[in-house]
Amino acid sequence: MTTPSDPDEMLAGFRRQIEDKMRQADRIREAASSVRAEESNRDGSVRVTVEQNGNLAELDLTDGALRKRPDELSSEILSTVRSAQTQLTERMREAMEPVLGEDTETLGSVLSGMRERFPADEAEPGERAAASTRGEDDEEFDEFDWMNSRRR
Repeated sequence: MTTPSDPDEMLAGFRRQIEDKMRQADRIREAASSVRAEESNRDGSVRVTVEQNGNLAELDLTDGALRKRPDELSSEILSTVRSAQTQLTERMREAMEPVLGEDTETLGSVLSGMRERFPADEAEPGERAAASTRGEDDEEFDEFDWMNSRRR
């Protein structure tokens, strides 16, 4: 590639590059905004859809879900949402590859951010729901009488 010697030619080239990048940014934004992931719990009583930012977009509960204890249902909903969120990196890759083409650096950067935000969890949704979220510090917290500033 030869470098143009005319300053006007150089500026026109820069403008074209900027316009191309702006069009690509619009296509990236459009593709990213369409990314969604769906997941259901094991018995199919909870179905969720999350958007590209991980926010819950849809929550569908069957009659079977409504027969569960509130704490069990809450745990299953949260677990199912987390499971759907872990799919977002792959969905984003599928949406971005046609837009970015050979630009693997940008694709890698986008996917790296998604992986950091929504890391894959090895546990199945039911196993995550059954896992305790309380640590030892919580037990100490429960043993303190905060009204009287002393241990129980």
